[in-house]
Amino acid sequence: MFAKFGPIIMGIPLLLIGLAWVFDPATAAQLVQSELQSGTALSTQIGDSVAFFLGAGYLLIAGGFKRDRSMVLIGGCLVGLVAPARVLAATAHGGALTLDLIVIELITLTVAVLAARSMTD
Repeated sequence: MFAKFGPIIMGIPLLLIGLAWVFDPATAAQLVQSELQSGTALSTQIGDSVAFFLGAGYLLIAGGFKRDRSMVLIGGCLVGLVAPARVLAATAHGGALTLDLIVIELITLTVAVLAARSMTD
């Protein structure tokens, strides 16, 4: 049960944030505590964010439904790798240390790993 629904529950908000980046970038930026850029930076910010959130959300949701360990782990790892990148941004580059988002990212990774480990062949 957890192996299927854990990743799905974690993937749905990611998918919704990805859709928000497509249709309402200002709201999406607020959801992830970001500010919209301009020009080329805005194109990169929206393009990368859409790809990340839709991709990770899809992998978690589809992996949960299909009970596909690889999909779940890849989706979870994509999200989980954001946490150390945030710490790096804060400690080495003067960014804000967003502990609330880091916790969510680490929870998503943990759910993905635990769900994948509980999936049977």
